[in-house]
Amino acid sequence: MFGEWKNKSDQSVKDKNQWKIDNMFRPDSEKYSTGNKRQQQLTNSIIQNLIISMGLPMSIVDHVSFKKFMNDVDPKYKCINHRNLTRSYLPILQKKCVVKLQEICAQSSYASLTLDVWSDRRMRSYFGIILHVIINDEYRSFLLSFEQLEGNHAGDKLAAEFDRVIQLYNLNNKIVRLITGNTNNNLAAFDNIVLPGFEDDFDVTTGDQSESDSNDELSDENAGGNAQQLHACEVDDSVYQATLKPTTEEEFLRLPCFCHSLQLVVNDGIKSSGQALSCLKKVASLAKFAHTSTLFAERLEKKNDLILNSRDRNILEEFVSLFELFNEATVLIRGESYATVSLVAPIVLGILFDLEHELNSSTLILVSLCKTLISSLKARFSGLLRQFEIDVPNSSYCTSERFSDAIFIISSLLDPRFKLLWLDNLDTVVKVRVLEKIRIAFVRFFSKLTFYTAHNAGADTSNATESTDVFVGTKDNDSSTKRITSDDKSEILMELDAYLCEESREEDLLFSKKHIYPRLYQLALKYLTVPATSAPIRRVFSQSGFLMRPHRASLTEKNVDNTIN
Repeated sequence: MFGEWKNKSDQSVKDKNQWKIDNMFRPDSEKYSTGNKRQQQLTNSIIQNLIISMGLPMSIVDHVSFKKFMNDVDPKYKCINHRNLTRSYLPILQKKCVVKLQEICAQSSYASLTLDVWSDRRMRSYFGIILHVIINDEYRSFLLSFEQLEGNHAGDKLAAEFDRVIQLYNLNNKIVRLITGNTNNNLAAFDNIVLPGFEDDFDVTTGDQSESDSNDELSDENAGGNAQQLHACEVDDSVYQATLKPTTEEEFLRLPCFCHSLQLVVNDGIKSSGQALSCLKKVASLAKFAHTSTLFAERLEKKNDLILNSRDRNILEEFVSLFELFNEATVLIRGESYATVSLVAPIVLGILFDLEHELNSSTLILVSLCKTLISSLKARFSGLLRQFEIDVPNSSYCTSERFSDAIFIISSLLDPRFKLLWLDNLDTVVKVRVLEKIRIAFVRFFSKLTFYTAHNAGADTSNATESTDVFVGTKDNDSSTKRITSDDKSEILMELDAYLCEESREEDLLFSKKHIYPRLYQLALKYLTVPATSAPIRRVFSQSGFLMRPHRASLTEKNVDNTIN
């Protein structure tokens, strides 16, 4: 029996092509073949971990020291060269990545996109697009495109690249929202975009003004028509007078970056705070001088009250306190593993109520700063705040009306972390009216979701014109609810009420109990895919900046695309 076992063991070792320890570390041992698993494992590790993840130069594989290092790791490994890496391995990996992404897009019923333009140190411009989906009840993000742009960044070029990506990954009927920066070219390319097959559902309007990302200002140019040729440029920082609509139920395909809009409020506040600026200049001068003189730096560490008096300290502490919530909101809103669009309404209301509470304090020093922050917040988010019957100025910014999109309210309701808690600071009578609006919007959203699903399943398109969710504004926003019977409406609202009575605040409540709340689960799958900010694509740009360092000036466009994608 032992002999039979020994023979089988020896045979299994031979079948696995295993080598002896002496042969493995013998310098003159023959190299692995190209198809050897160990050869492929080390090659893939070099590409994935060193070239792509760590961003090391591709030419490292030809360096003598690297070859010596790999010989110490495994003498049988045959090093790849730079030529094969750029002409064979990377293109093959890139094609596999595209195929995998196409499979992911095919599995997803709904998708949202963040997109923006970025320029590297050599002033080469790139257009990036990130996909946001919920797969197996988990939030996932994938880079779909990182293509170089040539010439001016006109809106038509961005639209053409966007259309190419949409067709490549077959996302025509799956897009829920687009999140972009507020530059002129982004607005020109995507503000009035109409997805194939839904032209009749759009009531396209022109005349919208745009907000520059470079200096956060407004443009007097038209965002449609001739605006297709707009380029990023400095524009006038003025608010335009607009006849604001009453409570609106419009939905928009393109939404502005919430982070950007929030930082504009911060910028407005800082510009108006002369008292805080004088203290900040003192701190900046101290910090700068401390880095120019070692003697001064030593003395500064021993003196806590140098130059800054007690009033300065109080002003700085108050300055930090007023912006504390802005900082917390900015950090939270940039998350990738959880829903962020649901944070927008609670954050805006929370900051507004906190600032109003601070303004009523008798000890407040930075009164002008607090007033400016409140005024700017109401102006830049007037579309959202008007739905809570909060007085907002008649002068507004072009992006403020985009926050009237009902998705910001519905998504907060669908987030178990909030449900309706974020409405507690509203007046009781106002809260009752807002709750009724939310219930009506919830029924309307589910109605459109139902007809949208039927439309994609092959239903008569003439009976599903209200089912699409990607429209700028419908002429009859309530027409879809008329197709639901009173019994259907009752069942939908009963499910909503049962969900609101749940004591659990777990983030994945709707996913873990989808069998109990099937309608809410379907809504969550669709609308919680939407990110609140374009921060995900900005993170890719930051990583790209490390990759395209000054001493890597010969990095070609093709290799950049293959490495990042």
